[in-house]
Amino acid sequence: MLKKTLFCAWLLVLATALAVTQENGLSVDATTNWEKQLIHSIISLDTRQAGIELPSGRSAALQILQMESPTLLKDSFFSLQIDSLHQLGHYIEDGTVPLSELNTLVEESTCAPPWFSRELDRISMTRTVPLPGIAGLFIRHTAPQPVPVPLAEAPTKPFTGILVDARGRLPVHGEYTRESIRPALFPRIWDTGMDLVYEKNMVDPRTARDHGLVHYTTTTDEQSYRNRIGNDPLRITARGVFGRYRTDPVISREDYLKIVSIPENRTLLAEGRIVILCDPEALENTRLGPVKDRNYYVVRRDIERKLAATPVQRMDFSDSWQGLKITMYDIRFVADTAQILESERGRIDIVADALLLAGENASFVVEGHTANVGKPAGELNLSIERARKIGEELTRRGIDPGRIRIAGYGGTRPVAPNTTDEGRALNRRVEITIDIENNRQD
Repeated sequence: MLKKTLFCAWLLVLATALAVTQENGLSVDATTNWEKQLIHSIISLDTRQAGIELPSGRSAALQILQMESPTLLKDSFFSLQIDSLHQLGHYIEDGTVPLSELNTLVEESTCAPPWFSRELDRISMTRTVPLPGIAGLFIRHTAPQPVPVPLAEAPTKPFTGILVDARGRLPVHGEYTRESIRPALFPRIWDTGMDLVYEKNMVDPRTARDHGLVHYTTTTDEQSYRNRIGNDPLRITARGVFGRYRTDPVISREDYLKIVSIPENRTLLAEGRIVILCDPEALENTRLGPVKDRNYYVVRRDIERKLAATPVQRMDFSDSWQGLKITMYDIRFVADTAQILESERGRIDIVADALLLAGENASFVVEGHTANVGKPAGELNLSIERARKIGEELTRRGIDPGRIRIAGYGGTRPVAPNTTDEGRALNRRVEITIDIENNRQD
């Protein structure tokens, strides 16, 4: 609990610092290249907004960039997808990864010389952070975990690697929908019976740190990744995708048995000899975090003013690492149902009015959370249904349903102890994150 409190306090300081730097003209744009395993970031300073004349103010502009860029970058990096359930910010928040270790990684990253725009109104610099460096923050094991050998076996032969074709929209395991796979630092691979085929502890730790668990690519030209899968790989077509963030491929039982039935193929897992084919959209334009530019802060100001004019109890508006967020605590539903009590209608009216200020192209993620009372499956389903109900209420108030995405986390992400009535009330909440990216004009 102390770690979480310290993290929340740090986020408050960060949000204040970012607001100040934005007023001074600073912005950051961070993107992930999963194929090259790099995070590429451009930190820029609008010199006119900062009140700096160029070229005479070059030294002052450079000093601002160098001092502020680590703070701006860390906030973006929190959105990096780690596994099927978590982004980096979640693991920083719960103390799994110390913030100090991320600080060191960012501060020691490769930094290219700065450059000026042609009009001398902007100075920019780039930083590049290798994804395996971030993966190394999570590698704790010292030897690969043995791959379980099933009772059943299948005819097979030794292969030199594993190529999983996960292109296209795939059935989502356990849901009646189809979606494309998304890259992550630590994807798992499952078979259709939901036996675990592959995860990070099965990989030699040095390999996991230096090369990552898998290589993502869009090309079918195997020559370009021959060093990873060799000349005679096992070629697999994914049967589905799994995980809250759709990161885990699901393969057939037959292909699973081809891998685990003989020692030579089980060794491929320990050596990380796996390539996953994805759609180009999954590996391109993978921006990290919200772009906190002038437009972002204009929307923040407008919503702050709206909410200040009509104060509401048990509601927060924050500038989080995930973006602008409205949190409604202790939402009143009929017990154990998704039916909203009539007393909540006014609160939802105010929230909808505030969200409309984000612009006609903004989108929203509505997340449901419950208290933890020891019934995880029921809590998860209830949180999803309640988030869906809030989404429906927002639609009735003028927000296009196509701009709303629903998620539920049950009691897995508490913000207070579940040992008191007050704590459980805080954990029964709905969080609405605002994505204003589509409002930008290029």
